[in-house]
Amino acid sequence: MLCAELERLEAEFDDILTALENPNLTEQEMRSLQDACSRLSRTIEDHRKSGHSSNPCFEE
Repeated sequence: MLCAELERLEAEFDDILTALENPNLTEQEMRSLQDACSRLSRTIEDHRKSGHSSNPCFEE
């Protein structure tokens, strides 16, 4: 089972990916979403490695 924080982060990541599929995005909106996607990807990875009082996040 995923922890609630990881579930929230991954849902936000999915929302960004969905938003990136919009063909009507401006270049600035596209870059902004891509930057957010990169930051959130790193945040998710950091959380998995040490998001619980410096302990890994375990998926059961």
